[in-house]
Amino acid sequence: MTNYAIFDELYYLAQYPWVKPAIDAGIIKSGREHFEKFGQAGGLTKVSRYFDEETYLAQNPDIAPLVRSRNNPNAPFASGLDQFIQFGYEEGRTRVSPEYNEEFYLANNSELRSLIGPNAAFKSGYQHFTQFGAKEGRFGTSFFEPEYLKQNPDIVPFVNSGALKTGREHYFNFGKNEPNRSATFVGTSGNDILTGVGVGNTELIGVEVGIDPQGNRQYESFGNEESDVLIGAPGRDTFVLGVPATSSNPTPRMLYEGLGDTAIIRNFDKEKDKIQLAGDPASYRTIEEGNDLSIVIYKIYRLATIEGGKNLVGSTIQPKGDGTFYVLFENRNLA
Repeated sequence: MTNYAIFDELYYLAQYPWVKPAIDAGIIKSGREHFEKFGQAGGLTKVSRYFDEETYLAQNPDIAPLVRSRNNPNAPFASGLDQFIQFGYEEGRTRVSPEYNEEFYLANNSELRSLIGPNAAFKSGYQHFTQFGAKEGRFGTSFFEPEYLKQNPDIVPFVNSGALKTGREHYFNFGKNEPNRSATFVGTSGNDILTGVGVGNTELIGVEVGIDPQGNRQYESFGNEESDVLIGAPGRDTFVLGVPATSSNPTPRMLYEGLGDTAIIRNFDKEKDKIQLAGDPASYRTIEEGNDLSIVIYKIYRLATIEGGKNLVGSTIQPKGDGTFYVLFENRNLA
């Protein structure tokens, strides 16, 4: 059954600006009408911020032989998108774009799981995301999209107009090379591997994070039964092990406080990087263990391990004023 639920009028017209004069002249009513009558059969594929033709064909290799080409002119579909709209969307295919990851979306929005399934309201998280989630401020990858747009209002008009797909697209194409840009990468309530990207300020939060209706952060898991790997970027990294209070969690708290819960920190650069903790600075200490350095709270809970951190010690405490503080590290025996 043909399904045009992913069609984005603004984005389509931004990608194919020659369609707009035909609308203004009354030849067609809309970009969607143009696509349905002409563009779909003509192989146009830029209809959604969250569909990418190249990704779809690469991630769904069974589709490629079915797409018409010079060497295969009688194939049944004009493009991968043509197949997706006719069948793939209803089949629940989700490997469609670098801007969306099904496993992350469901893990970061665990309350949606009961709505997803063969006989449920949505066949996939992708269907929920394209119909509702993106409008609600949910995001489809570990890149914390809503906050990036909030912190970089200069790019919002380009996203709104369709000139850019998302803030993530801007960051990975441009922002990651600009020292004044910041980005946050977040995890889920399960085990995650987060890799920072960029030469500016990068924040790595291994737990589940969302936003409230006012656009403020909400921490929705706290590292319970988690083992996360946080990998630093070339720029200035903040590895988050403690979080401030929010409207739903009224007190600052440490992450990874349970026995066996931990974060593993890699690519830590003592010259540029810092650790964010919460509570009383006097309650934590560090322990050398082989070639690594463990961060321990109340001499009991091992919150995190800095791989290759032997001979480092927390040297500077910077309170943030929200119940959390930064710890900067230097060599233990620095004169």
